Amino acid sequence: MSSVSTVYIHWPYCISKCRYCDFYSIPCARDIDHTRWLTQYKAVLSRMYTLYHNDKITSIYFGGGTPSLLPTWFVGEIVDHVHQLFEHTANAEITLEANPLTISAHEARVLKSYGVNRISIGVQSLIDMDLTMLGRTHNSAQAIRCVREMSEIFENISIDMIYNRPHQTTTEWAAELDEALNLPIMHTSLYELIVEEKTELGELIRTGELSPPSDSPEFFERTIEVAAKNGFEMYEVSSFAKHEQYHCHHNQSYWKYEDYYGVGPGAHSRLTKGGNKVAIAQVANIDEWLLWSEDPHFNEEMLSNEDEYKERLIMGLRARTGIDLHAIDERISTRYGLKNKLEKLLKNDYAVSDGECVILTQTGVSRLNLIVRYLTNRVAHESSNQQ
Repeated sequence: MSSVSTVYIHWPYCISKCRYCDFYSIPCARDIDHTRWLTQYKAVLSRMYTLYHNDKITSIYFGGGTPSLLPTWFVGEIVDHVHQLFEHTANAEITLEANPLTISAHEARVLKSYGVNRISIGVQSLIDMDLTMLGRTHNSAQAIRCVREMSEIFENISIDMIYNRPHQTTTEWAAELDEALNLPIMHTSLYELIVEEKTELGELIRTGELSPPSDSPEFFERTIEVAAKNGFEMYEVSSFAKHEQYHCHHNQSYWKYEDYYGVGPGAHSRLTKGGNKVAIAQVANIDEWLLWSEDPHFNEEMLSNEDEYKERLIMGLRARTGIDLHAIDERISTRYGLKNKLEKLLKNDYAVSDGECVILTQTGVSRLNLIVRYLTNRVAHESSNQQ
């Protein structure tokens, strides 16, 4: 019986580098050889299938970078290649991330004919001044127009927004979010700004040109409040949908700790081999990746039971489905004192449990990072706990 997996296609090119972005991407070149890129993506996918082919694909996700910069035929070829290689579920979710300036109604209709059934639009803000501050190339009017155009073609539209931006107040964010959620969308990913040190935004905050994000939980609380008022339920710490059918199936596979194939410069994979989970990272350099992909060989890092324990907690506690206690190695659970720690979380109303799963409450979710650190710290006198 096959397990389920997803495929992530990382397209590394974008219009320009956003000031907050820490992902591997570079401004778009003028002379991209798309035919060569397509050949190399197919080569890597084929090699991965040969080595790890006991999976049913439930979703394909084109991310980046800006995959809406890709020619539509390229996307269609990748979708066909995945379907030729892997067994796949009927009506598998196929998502393409889009910048508001790089997708037209005509292109969207062609993409839909190739099987794309979900569009995720990087709106990020409806405040023009903040879009400029974030390094975005579009303005709010262009973003709104894009969302409306795409909604006439696709039913499943998602938008990304960033909050707790420099100088932003919770009142301003609540009004902006209210406007965004009244657009014709079924899903939204609402990300609290994380300032990465090596980004341009991080440098502007370090030098005092911009104020750092607030450390108050009020932003998160207002986000949930405004989302609920507009009919969007939080099913993961940054994900909200109008109905369960619009939950992002691809991202859910990460939170459930299912296998996923990542292809492209800087892409990561988590795959099961011989009953063990292995991590695979592809080189985060375009020229090196193109050379490597001519004869791809994967450097597998076998994850230890402790690695897997930590990853299950980090991913699982983000979602309202929580973590499956039966999936955690009992020896590791004892080593980290999980039972006693969970009892304390339950007692303080940070979590609920039915004995099989543990799910964080809203109060617990607002303290997610602290709770993850608490659960992934070994208990003292570990040797006595391993008897």
